[in-house]
Amino acid sequence: MNTTRRTPLLALLVVVTIVVTAIACRKRTPDENVYTRGTAGGGTATTPTTTPTTTTPAPASLKVEILKAEADCALGRFKDFEPKARALRDAARAWADDRSAAKRTAAREAWRIAIVSWEEAEVFRIGPAAAETERGGKGLRDQIYPFPLFNRCEVDIRIVNRGYADPSFGISLISARGLGAFEYVAFYEGTDNGCAPGSAINLNGSWAALDLTELTKRKAEYAAAIADVVLARAEALVRAWDPVAENFHRELATAGAGSKTYATDQDAFNALNFAAFYIENEVKDEKLGRPTGLYDCAAMTCPDAVESRWARAGNAHLKANLLGFRRLFEGCGTDGAGPAFDDLLRAVGAGQLADRMLAALANARATADGLTVPFEDLLGSDLARARAVHAAVKATTDLLKVDVVTVLNLELPMGSEGDND
Repeated sequence: MNTTRRTPLLALLVVVTIVVTAIACRKRTPDENVYTRGTAGGGTATTPTTTPTTTTPAPASLKVEILKAEADCALGRFKDFEPKARALRDAARAWADDRSAAKRTAAREAWRIAIVSWEEAEVFRIGPAAAETERGGKGLRDQIYPFPLFNRCEVDIRIVNRGYADPSFGISLISARGLGAFEYVAFYEGTDNGCAPGSAINLNGSWAALDLTELTKRKAEYAAAIADVVLARAEALVRAWDPVAENFHRELATAGAGSKTYATDQDAFNALNFAAFYIENEVKDEKLGRPTGLYDCAAMTCPDAVESRWARAGNAHLKANLLGFRRLFEGCGTDGAGPAFDDLLRAVGAGQLADRMLAALANARATADGLTVPFEDLLGSDLARARAVHAAVKATTDLLKVDVVTVLNLELPMGSEGDND
């Protein structure tokens, strides 16, 4: 047996083994991708590329500044909406009293103005605006605009039985109330209904018995009833936040230092993070993903899922949503001025992540601003363009739901833990 010839080969194997072991056991660098959450449904998880593995604590004084600024911003957005809700109520009542084309046009314009304000404000779905299951929640956002909950048939049933005139209308199904239902009764000019042929209003002839004059009259009355309730909820929301009234403003601003709602400042930042996920769930998934066939849609596209089917105002809504998110994440002042989440990221050593978030958000806003055709029309004329809008927003939400929550040790909203789309 020739042992002399085997010695170099054995030596080489030993060297290779040592090198492979060293590579496998080396420490990851701070900038290396270390996110390993599994994917759902065969999708690819978003992976951070510049998230630091360790962070430094943010100064307590900065957290106080940010929470105060977020409280100011939320109250400011709700106060901006309240007078617009009042103008909507007045215009709707005028239309109900005088069903001329001019009055209906005025009511429609008041709706457009009011809902753009609300689309910006509802990103701050925190405290009284949040669901009753959340800290300080009163469910007032859903009482004003419960999107994506809307049931056209339920609205048509109430047109037939005049359910909008019932004293309990303000606590009836939210899918037949709110700004979404207002859009339908004010903008849809067809004489058909959204119920199945076998529904009672079609079988018993009660819908067919409504001529155009009576149908228009009831829609105008319905719009006025909706606007009354929306204004009442808008006033309740401002009252709940106002320092001179119920003062939820103080609850957020003093989190961890006297707040009865948020025992720690981290609780408050988690609540703000839950609110920020409006851009992930309602905007990316419901407003953009479903209509374009990318989310919860069995066909190539689902045009019935678009947010603004009758007013065709989806572009304005999207822009307002992104502006609201910018106020929450970057700052409420002009051009994003003021303390917010981006400053918190920089304080803990994640300035590069803050820059990436702001760049992604700026691109999403530029993409929305660049739309020259109503989003509702893109589904049939340029689906690739519509899906590009979704992709631009997704680039922002991917960073939010993985990198930002990881660096700031924030909780994910219920139902978002396994979402990787």
